[in-house]
Amino acid sequence: LTLLISPSAIIGIGLLGFAWMAVIRATAEGSMRVKGITITQKQASIAMAGLSVLVLIWLLSHIFWWTLSTSGFLTGVHCLLRDASMHKDEEDKVVMQGDLSLNEEESSFLNDANATELA
Repeated sequence: LTLLISPSAIIGIGLLGFAWMAVIRATAEGSMRVKGITITQKQASIAMAGLSVLVLIWLLSHIFWWTLSTSGFLTGVHCLLRDASMHKDEEDKVVMQGDLSLNEEESSFLNDANATELA
Protein backbone atom coordinates (compact mmCIF):
# COMPACT_ATOMS: atom_id res chain seq x y z
CA LEU A 1 0.00 0.00 0.00
CA THR A 2 2.81 2.41 0.84
CA LEU A 3 4.45 1.62 -2.49
CA LEU A 4 1.33 2.77 -4.31
CA ILE A 5 1.27 6.05 -2.39
CA SER A 6 4.93 6.91 -3.03
CA PRO A 7 5.45 8.22 -6.60
CA SER A 8 9.24 8.25 -6.24
CA ALA A 9 9.25 4.54 -5.34
CA ILE A 10 7.05 3.72 -8.33
CA ILE A 11 9.30 5.72 -10.69
CA GLY A 12 12.46 4.23 -9.19
CA ILE A 13 11.22 0.66 -9.49
CA GLY A 14 10.10 1.36 -13.05
CA LEU A 15 13.57 2.68 -13.93
CA LEU A 16 15.12 -0.37 -12.28
CA GLY A 17 12.92 -2.59 -14.44
CA PHE A 18 14.04 -0.73 -17.57
CA ALA A 19 17.69 -1.14 -16.47
CA TRP A 20 17.16 -4.91 -16.12
CA MET A 21 15.53 -5.01 -19.54
CA ALA A 22 18.47 -3.12 -21.07
CA VAL A 23 21.02 -5.49 -19.49
CA ILE A 24 19.10 -8.56 -20.64
CA ARG A 25 18.83 -7.22 -24.20
CA ALA A 26 22.49 -6.18 -24.29
CA THR A 27 23.66 -9.60 -23.10
CA ALA A 28 21.17 -11.64 -25.16
CA GLU A 29 24.01 -13.07 -27.24
CA GLY A 30 25.99 -14.13 -24.17
CA SER A 31 28.17 -11.08 -23.54
CA MET A 32 28.54 -7.38 -24.25
CA ARG A 33 31.45 -4.99 -24.68
CA VAL A 34 31.72 -1.78 -22.65
CA LYS A 35 34.70 0.45 -23.57
CA GLY A 36 36.67 -2.55 -24.82
CA ILE A 37 35.90 -4.78 -21.82
CA THR A 38 33.88 -7.93 -22.42
CA ILE A 39 31.21 -8.51 -19.77
CA THR A 40 29.45 -11.86 -19.68
CA GLN A 41 25.74 -12.25 -19.03
CA LYS A 42 26.49 -13.83 -15.64
CA GLN A 43 28.70 -10.91 -14.57
CA ALA A 44 26.13 -8.37 -15.75
CA SER A 45 23.33 -10.18 -13.90
CA ILE A 46 25.34 -10.32 -10.66
CA ALA A 47 26.16 -6.61 -10.94
CA MET A 48 22.51 -5.76 -11.64
CA ALA A 49 21.38 -7.89 -8.68
CA GLY A 50 23.73 -5.99 -6.36
CA LEU A 51 22.64 -2.66 -7.81
CA SER A 52 18.99 -3.70 -7.47
CA VAL A 53 19.43 -4.52 -3.79
CA LEU A 54 21.04 -1.15 -3.10
CA VAL A 55 18.41 0.78 -5.09
CA LEU A 56 15.52 -1.07 -3.43
CA ILE A 57 16.97 -0.51 0.05
CA TRP A 58 17.30 3.20 -0.73
CA LEU A 59 13.86 3.49 -2.37
CA LEU A 60 11.97 1.44 0.19
CA SER A 61 13.83 2.45 3.36
CA HIS A 62 10.85 4.39 4.72
CA ILE A 63 8.61 1.38 4.03
CA PHE A 64 11.08 -0.91 5.79
CA TRP A 65 11.19 1.17 8.97
CA TRP A 66 7.41 1.66 8.95
CA THR A 67 6.88 -2.09 8.55
CA LEU A 68 9.47 -2.98 11.19
CA SER A 69 8.03 -0.60 13.77
CA THR A 70 4.39 -1.61 13.22
CA SER A 71 5.18 -5.32 13.21
CA GLY A 72 7.23 -4.92 16.40
CA PHE A 73 4.38 -3.03 18.04
CA LEU A 74 1.79 -5.62 17.00
CA THR A 75 4.05 -8.46 18.16
CA GLY A 76 4.41 -6.78 21.55
CA VAL A 77 0.64 -6.32 21.87
CA HIS A 78 0.14 -9.97 20.91
CA CYS A 79 2.66 -11.09 23.56
CA LEU A 80 0.92 -9.08 26.24
CA LEU A 81 -2.63 -10.14 25.38
CA ARG A 82 -2.14 -13.79 24.40
CA ASP A 83 -3.55 -16.42 26.74
CA ALA A 84 -1.24 -19.41 26.47
CA SER A 85 -2.82 -21.37 29.34
CA MET A 86 -4.59 -23.67 26.89
CA HIS A 87 -1.19 -24.82 25.55
CA LYS A 88 0.18 -25.91 28.93
CA ASP A 89 -1.30 -29.40 28.94
CA GLU A 90 0.89 -32.36 28.08
CA GLU A 91 -1.60 -34.39 26.03
CA ASP A 92 0.35 -34.02 22.81
CA LYS A 93 3.79 -34.43 24.36
CA VAL A 94 6.01 -36.88 22.47
CA VAL A 95 8.16 -39.11 24.66
CA MET A 96 11.72 -39.10 23.40
CA GLN A 97 13.94 -42.14 23.94
CA GLY A 98 17.61 -42.70 23.41
CA ASP A 99 20.70 -40.63 23.90
CA LEU A 100 21.40 -37.39 22.11
CA SER A 101 24.60 -37.68 20.18
CA LEU A 102 25.82 -34.91 17.91
CA ASN A 103 28.15 -37.33 16.18
CA GLU A 104 26.04 -39.16 13.59
CA GLU A 105 28.30 -42.23 13.61
CA GLU A 106 27.73 -42.75 17.34
CA SER A 107 23.92 -42.51 17.18
CA SER A 108 22.24 -45.44 18.91
CA PHE A 109 19.94 -46.26 16.00
CA LEU A 110 22.92 -46.54 13.66
CA ASN A 111 24.83 -48.92 15.91
CA ASP A 112 21.97 -51.25 16.70
CA ALA A 113 23.23 -54.72 17.63
CA ASN A 114 20.58 -56.47 15.50
CA ALA A 115 21.48 -54.44 12.45
CA THR A 116 25.18 -55.29 12.70
CA GLU A 117 24.38 -58.99 12.95
CA LEU A 118 22.31 -58.84 9.77
CA ALA A 119 25.02 -57.08 7.78
